[in-house]
Amino acid sequence: MQEPYTVAVSYLRSLLETAEAAGIAREALLDGLPITEREFAAAGNRVGLSVAQQLWKRAIALSGDALFGLKVGSQVRPSTFYVLGHAIMSSATLGEAMQLMLRYQRLVSDGGVLTSDAAAMRESVTIVYTPRSMRLHLLPQQIEAIVAGLVTMAGWLSASHAQPRAVSFSHAPQAATEAYRSILGVLPVFGAPVHSITFSRADLAQALPHADASLCAMHCRLIDEQLVLLPPAGYLSGFITQWLAARPLCEASAEAVATQLGTTVRTLQRQLAEEGSSWTTLLDTARKQEAQRLILAGTGLDEAARQLGYHDASSLSRAVRRWFGMAPGRMRRGAGA
Repeated sequence: MQEPYTVAVSYLRSLLETAEAAGIAREALLDGLPITEREFAAAGNRVGLSVAQQLWKRAIALSGDALFGLKVGSQVRPSTFYVLGHAIMSSATLGEAMQLMLRYQRLVSDGGVLTSDAAAMRESVTIVYTPRSMRLHLLPQQIEAIVAGLVTMAGWLSASHAQPRAVSFSHAPQAATEAYRSILGVLPVFGAPVHSITFSRADLAQALPHADASLCAMHCRLIDEQLVLLPPAGYLSGFITQWLAARPLCEASAEAVATQLGTTVRTLQRQLAEEGSSWTTLLDTARKQEAQRLILAGTGLDEAARQLGYHDASSLSRAVRRWFGMAPGRMRRGAGA
Protein backbone atom coordinates (compact mmCIF):
# COMPACT_ATOMS: atom_id res chain seq x y z
CA MET A 1 0.00 0.00 0.00
CA GLN A 2 1.39 3.41 -0.99
CA GLU A 3 2.00 5.86 1.84
CA PRO A 4 0.89 9.29 0.54
CA TYR A 5 3.40 11.39 2.47
CA THR A 6 4.16 14.62 0.67
CA VAL A 7 6.77 17.38 0.32
CA ALA A 8 6.21 21.06 -0.44
CA VAL A 9 7.66 21.96 -3.84
CA SER A 10 8.93 25.21 -2.30
CA TYR A 11 11.44 23.11 -0.35
CA LEU A 12 12.44 21.11 -3.42
CA ARG A 13 13.32 24.36 -5.20
CA SER A 14 16.44 24.46 -3.03
CA LEU A 15 17.44 21.17 -4.63
CA LEU A 16 16.89 22.61 -8.12
CA GLU A 17 18.91 25.73 -7.31
CA THR A 18 21.80 23.69 -5.87
CA ALA A 19 21.82 21.46 -8.95
CA GLU A 20 21.80 24.45 -11.29
CA ALA A 21 24.69 26.01 -9.35
CA ALA A 22 26.59 22.77 -10.00
CA GLY A 23 26.00 23.19 -13.73
CA ILE A 24 23.08 20.77 -14.10
CA ALA A 25 20.38 22.02 -16.46
CA ARG A 26 16.89 21.92 -15.00
CA GLU A 27 15.63 20.17 -18.12
CA ALA A 28 18.13 17.33 -17.59
CA LEU A 29 17.15 17.07 -13.94
CA LEU A 30 13.41 16.77 -14.66
CA ASP A 31 13.57 14.79 -17.90
CA GLY A 32 11.39 11.69 -17.63
CA LEU A 33 10.46 12.31 -14.00
CA PRO A 34 6.79 12.59 -12.91
CA ILE A 35 7.15 16.27 -12.00
CA THR A 36 7.14 19.30 -14.29
CA GLU A 37 8.13 22.95 -14.28
CA ARG A 38 4.46 23.74 -13.89
CA GLU A 39 4.31 21.72 -10.65
CA PHE A 40 7.17 23.78 -9.25
CA ALA A 41 5.53 27.04 -10.25
CA ALA A 42 2.24 26.31 -8.43
CA ALA A 43 2.15 28.04 -5.04
CA GLY A 44 1.44 25.65 -2.20
CA ASN A 45 1.77 22.59 -4.40
CA ARG A 46 3.02 19.30 -2.94
CA VAL A 47 4.35 16.08 -4.43
CA GLY A 48 4.55 12.55 -3.12
CA LEU A 49 7.59 11.51 -1.11
CA SER A 50 8.48 8.84 -3.68
CA VAL A 51 8.47 11.44 -6.47
CA ALA A 52 10.72 13.70 -4.39
CA GLN A 53 13.10 10.79 -3.87
CA GLN A 54 13.29 10.17 -7.62
CA LEU A 55 14.30 13.81 -8.02
CA TRP A 56 16.95 13.42 -5.31
CA LYS A 57 18.38 10.30 -6.97
CA ARG A 58 18.58 12.07 -10.33
CA ALA A 59 20.31 15.11 -8.81
CA ILE A 60 22.88 12.99 -6.95
CA ALA A 61 23.60 10.89 -10.05
CA LEU A 62 24.01 13.89 -12.37
CA SER A 63 26.13 15.84 -9.89
CA GLY A 64 28.27 12.86 -8.91
CA ASP A 65 28.42 14.51 -5.48
CA ALA A 66 27.91 12.24 -2.47
CA LEU A 67 27.57 15.35 -0.28
CA PHE A 68 24.85 16.91 -2.43
CA GLY A 69 22.39 16.82 0.50
CA LEU A 70 24.68 18.90 2.73
CA LYS A 71 25.01 21.46 -0.03
CA VAL A 72 21.23 21.66 -0.48
CA GLY A 73 20.85 22.21 3.27
CA SER A 74 23.50 24.94 3.24
CA GLN A 75 21.41 26.91 0.72
CA VAL A 76 18.34 27.03 3.00
CA ARG A 77 17.10 30.50 3.95
CA PRO A 78 13.88 31.70 5.65
CA SER A 79 12.51 32.45 2.17
CA THR A 80 12.71 28.70 1.44
CA PHE A 81 9.73 28.22 3.75
CA TYR A 82 7.60 31.23 2.70
CA VAL A 83 5.19 32.21 5.50
CA LEU A 84 6.90 29.82 7.94
CA GLY A 85 10.17 31.58 7.14
CA HIS A 86 8.62 34.93 8.07
CA ALA A 87 7.37 33.50 11.38
CA ILE A 88 10.83 32.11 12.13
CA MET A 89 12.57 35.40 11.36
CA SER A 90 10.23 37.39 13.61
CA SER A 91 10.60 34.98 16.55
CA ALA A 92 11.93 36.41 19.81
CA THR A 93 14.80 33.94 20.23
CA LEU A 94 16.62 31.27 18.30
CA GLY A 95 15.00 28.68 20.57
CA GLU A 96 11.52 29.93 19.69
CA ALA A 97 12.43 29.88 15.99
CA MET A 98 13.51 26.25 16.30
CA GLN A 99 10.32 25.38 18.15
CA LEU A 100 8.33 26.80 15.23
CA MET A 101 10.29 24.58 12.86
CA LEU A 102 9.35 21.59 14.99
CA ARG A 103 5.74 22.66 15.36
CA TYR A 104 5.20 23.34 11.67
CA GLN A 105 7.52 20.75 10.07
CA ARG A 106 4.49 19.15 8.42
CA LEU A 107 3.99 22.25 6.29
CA VAL A 108 7.38 21.50 4.68
CA SER A 109 7.01 17.70 4.60
CA ASP A 110 5.04 15.10 6.52
CA GLY A 111 7.55 12.41 5.62
CA GLY A 112 9.31 12.85 8.97
CA VAL A 113 8.94 14.33 12.44
CA LEU A 114 11.15 16.77 14.39
CA THR A 115 11.14 16.44 18.18
CA SER A 116 13.24 17.88 20.98
CA ASP A 117 14.09 17.36 24.64
CA ALA A 118 13.75 21.08 25.39
CA ALA A 119 11.93 20.39 28.67
CA ALA A 120 14.90 18.49 30.10
CA MET A 121 17.01 20.42 32.64
CA ARG A 122 20.28 20.35 30.71
CA GLU A 123 22.76 22.85 29.34
CA SER A 124 21.93 21.74 25.82
CA VAL A 125 18.89 20.87 23.71
CA THR A 126 18.83 18.03 21.18
CA ILE A 127 16.56 18.04 18.12
CA VAL A 128 15.85 14.61 16.58
CA TYR A 129 14.59 13.91 13.06
CA THR A 130 12.65 10.66 12.63
CA PRO A 131 11.52 9.51 9.14
CA ARG A 132 7.90 8.38 9.06
CA SER A 133 7.68 6.05 6.09
CA MET A 134 8.22 2.36 6.79
CA ARG A 135 8.23 1.44 3.10
CA LEU A 136 10.28 4.22 1.53
CA HIS A 137 13.64 4.74 3.20
CA LEU A 138 14.99 8.29 2.79
CA LEU A 139 18.39 8.61 1.17
CA PRO A 140 21.26 9.67 3.45
CA GLN A 141 21.51 12.87 1.39
CA GLN A 142 17.86 13.71 2.12
CA ILE A 143 18.49 13.33 5.86
CA GLU A 144 21.68 15.38 5.64
CA ALA A 145 19.85 18.16 3.80
CA ILE A 146 17.31 18.42 6.64
CA VAL A 147 19.96 18.49 9.36
CA ALA A 148 22.22 20.90 7.44
CA GLY A 149 19.20 23.11 6.77
CA LEU A 150 18.51 23.48 10.50
CA VAL A 151 22.17 24.22 11.18
CA THR A 152 22.25 26.79 8.38
CA MET A 153 19.07 28.45 9.61
CA ALA A 154 20.47 28.75 13.15
CA GLY A 155 23.63 30.41 11.87
CA TRP A 156 21.72 32.68 9.49
CA LEU A 157 19.18 33.85 12.08
CA SER A 158 21.43 34.54 15.08
CA ALA A 159 23.73 37.53 15.34
CA SER A 160 26.53 35.30 16.68
CA HIS A 161 26.08 32.69 13.89
CA ALA A 162 25.23 29.92 16.34
CA GLN A 163 26.61 26.49 15.59
CA PRO A 164 25.61 23.10 17.00
CA ARG A 165 27.52 21.39 19.77
CA ALA A 166 27.00 17.99 18.18
CA VAL A 167 25.42 16.29 15.15
CA SER A 168 24.68 12.60 14.65
CA PHE A 169 23.52 10.41 11.77
CA SER A 170 22.44 6.78 11.88
CA HIS A 171 23.97 6.15 8.43
CA ALA A 172 27.62 5.93 7.42
CA PRO A 173 29.54 8.94 6.06
CA GLN A 174 29.00 9.49 2.35
CA ALA A 175 32.43 11.08 1.80
CA ALA A 176 35.48 12.26 3.77
CA THR A 177 34.27 13.22 7.25
CA GLU A 178 36.18 16.52 7.30
CA ALA A 179 33.88 17.74 4.53
CA TYR A 180 31.01 17.47 6.99
CA ARG A 181 32.81 19.69 9.51
CA SER A 182 33.18 22.50 6.97
CA ILE A 183 29.39 22.72 6.52
CA LEU A 184 28.02 21.61 9.90
CA GLY A 185 30.69 23.24 12.08
CA VAL A 186 31.32 19.98 13.93
CA LEU A 187 32.39 16.46 13.04
CA PRO A 188 29.23 14.29 13.16
CA VAL A 189 28.91 10.95 14.90
CA PHE A 190 27.97 8.29 12.34
CA GLY A 191 26.16 5.03 13.01
CA ALA A 192 24.28 6.68 15.88
CA PRO A 193 20.84 5.52 17.05
CA VAL A 194 19.16 8.69 15.70
CA HIS A 195 19.64 11.67 13.39
CA SER A 196 20.09 14.64 15.73
CA ILE A 197 21.46 18.15 16.30
CA THR A 198 22.42 19.51 19.71
CA PHE A 199 22.53 23.23 20.52
CA SER A 200 23.55 24.91 23.77
CA ARG A 201 20.77 26.57 25.75
CA ALA A 202 22.80 29.77 25.74
CA ASP A 203 22.73 29.89 21.94
CA LEU A 204 19.01 29.10 21.81
CA ALA A 205 18.32 31.92 24.28
CA GLN A 206 19.81 34.49 21.91
CA ALA A 207 17.46 37.29 20.90
CA LEU A 208 16.97 37.52 17.15
CA PRO A 209 17.63 40.85 15.38
CA HIS A 210 14.27 40.85 13.53
CA ALA A 211 12.09 39.83 16.49
CA ASP A 212 8.51 41.14 16.27
CA ALA A 213 5.88 39.43 18.44
CA SER A 214 2.86 40.75 16.51
CA LEU A 215 4.29 39.77 13.12
CA CYS A 216 5.22 36.32 14.43
CA ALA A 217 1.70 35.79 15.79
CA MET A 218 0.12 36.92 12.51
CA HIS A 219 2.26 34.56 10.45
CA CYS A 220 1.55 31.67 12.83
CA ARG A 221 -2.18 32.25 12.35
CA LEU A 222 -1.68 32.06 8.58
CA ILE A 223 0.29 28.84 8.97
CA ASP A 224 -2.44 27.34 11.16
CA GLU A 225 -4.95 28.12 8.40
CA GLN A 226 -2.73 26.36 5.85
CA LEU A 227 -2.31 23.31 8.07
CA VAL A 228 -6.09 22.90 8.31
CA LEU A 229 -6.16 22.52 4.52
CA LEU A 230 -3.48 19.83 4.46
CA PRO A 231 -4.67 16.23 4.28
CA PRO A 232 -3.92 13.96 7.25
CA ALA A 233 -0.47 12.43 6.84
CA GLY A 234 -0.68 9.04 5.17
CA TYR A 235 -4.38 9.50 4.30
CA LEU A 236 -4.80 9.21 0.54
CA SER A 237 -8.36 10.51 0.14
CA GLY A 238 -7.41 13.66 2.08
CA PHE A 239 -4.44 14.23 -0.20
CA ILE A 240 -6.58 13.81 -3.32
CA THR A 241 -9.21 16.23 -2.01
CA GLN A 242 -6.51 18.88 -1.60
CA TRP A 243 -4.95 17.94 -4.95
CA LEU A 244 -8.28 18.39 -6.77
CA ALA A 245 -8.86 21.79 -5.14
CA ALA A 246 -5.52 23.07 -6.39
CA ARG A 247 -5.90 22.53 -10.14
CA PRO A 248 -8.39 22.80 -13.03
CA LEU A 249 -10.81 19.87 -12.83
CA CYS A 250 -10.78 19.54 -16.60
CA GLU A 251 -7.20 18.26 -16.21
CA ALA A 252 -7.87 15.95 -13.26
CA SER A 253 -7.50 12.22 -13.72
CA ALA A 254 -6.65 9.20 -11.63
CA GLU A 255 -3.55 8.75 -13.80
CA ALA A 256 -2.36 12.30 -13.01
CA VAL A 257 -2.73 11.96 -9.24
CA ALA A 258 -1.08 8.53 -9.30
CA THR A 259 1.86 10.06 -11.15
CA GLN A 260 2.02 12.86 -8.56
CA LEU A 261 2.36 10.24 -5.83
CA GLY A 262 4.72 8.01 -7.76
CA THR A 263 2.34 5.03 -7.73
CA THR A 264 -0.06 3.23 -10.09
CA VAL A 265 -3.76 3.81 -10.66
CA ARG A 266 -4.49 0.28 -9.51
CA THR A 267 -2.65 0.82 -6.21
CA LEU A 268 -4.34 4.18 -5.76
CA GLN A 269 -7.80 2.70 -6.29
CA ARG A 270 -7.07 -0.17 -3.90
CA GLN A 271 -5.95 2.14 -1.08
CA LEU A 272 -8.93 4.45 -1.59
CA ALA A 273 -11.22 1.42 -1.28
CA GLU A 274 -9.49 0.51 1.99
CA GLU A 275 -10.27 4.04 3.21
CA GLY A 276 -13.91 3.64 2.19
CA SER A 277 -13.67 6.03 -0.73
CA SER A 278 -13.02 6.04 -4.48
CA TRP A 279 -11.60 8.28 -7.19
CA THR A 280 -15.07 8.70 -8.72
CA THR A 281 -16.58 9.83 -5.41
CA LEU A 282 -13.81 12.34 -4.69
CA LEU A 283 -13.93 13.79 -8.21
CA ASP A 284 -17.73 14.02 -8.06
CA THR A 285 -17.56 15.92 -4.76
CA ALA A 286 -14.98 18.35 -6.13
CA ARG A 287 -17.07 18.92 -9.26
CA LYS A 288 -20.18 19.54 -7.18
CA GLN A 289 -18.49 22.25 -5.13
CA GLU A 290 -16.96 23.94 -8.16
CA ALA A 291 -20.19 23.67 -10.19
CA GLN A 292 -22.10 25.50 -7.49
CA ARG A 293 -19.54 28.29 -7.48
CA LEU A 294 -19.51 28.62 -11.29
CA ILE A 295 -23.29 28.57 -11.69
CA LEU A 296 -23.91 31.12 -8.96
CA ALA A 297 -21.19 33.32 -10.47
CA GLY A 298 -23.14 33.38 -13.75
CA THR A 299 -20.74 31.23 -15.80
CA GLY A 300 -22.40 29.84 -18.92
CA LEU A 301 -23.18 26.11 -18.91
CA ASP A 302 -20.92 25.32 -21.86
CA GLU A 303 -17.96 27.03 -20.22
CA ALA A 304 -18.75 25.53 -16.80
CA ALA A 305 -18.94 22.06 -18.37
CA ARG A 306 -15.55 22.60 -20.01
CA GLN A 307 -13.93 23.73 -16.75
CA LEU A 308 -15.37 20.78 -14.86
CA GLY A 309 -14.26 18.21 -17.42
CA TYR A 310 -17.71 17.25 -18.80
CA HIS A 311 -18.25 16.46 -22.47
CA ASP A 312 -21.10 18.94 -22.86
CA ALA A 313 -23.60 21.17 -21.05
CA SER A 314 -26.24 18.41 -20.99
CA SER A 315 -23.96 16.16 -18.94
CA LEU A 316 -23.40 18.98 -16.47
CA SER A 317 -27.15 19.73 -16.25
CA ARG A 318 -27.88 16.12 -15.36
CA ALA A 319 -25.19 16.18 -12.68
CA VAL A 320 -26.56 19.43 -11.21
CA ARG A 321 -30.05 17.92 -10.95
CA ARG A 322 -28.59 14.89 -9.21
CA TRP A 323 -26.57 17.03 -6.75
CA PHE A 324 -29.04 19.80 -5.98
CA GLY A 325 -32.44 18.53 -7.10
CA MET A 326 -32.95 21.39 -9.54
CA ALA A 327 -31.79 22.65 -12.93
CA PRO A 328 -28.85 25.09 -13.20
CA GLY A 329 -31.12 27.94 -14.33
CA ARG A 330 -33.36 27.53 -11.29
CA MET A 331 -30.30 27.54 -9.01
CA ARG A 332 -29.12 30.80 -10.55
CA ARG A 333 -32.55 32.44 -10.31
CA GLY A 334 -32.90 31.35 -6.71
CA ALA A 335 -29.57 32.88 -5.83
CA GLY A 336 -30.53 36.11 -7.57
CA ALA A 337 -33.81 36.29 -5.70
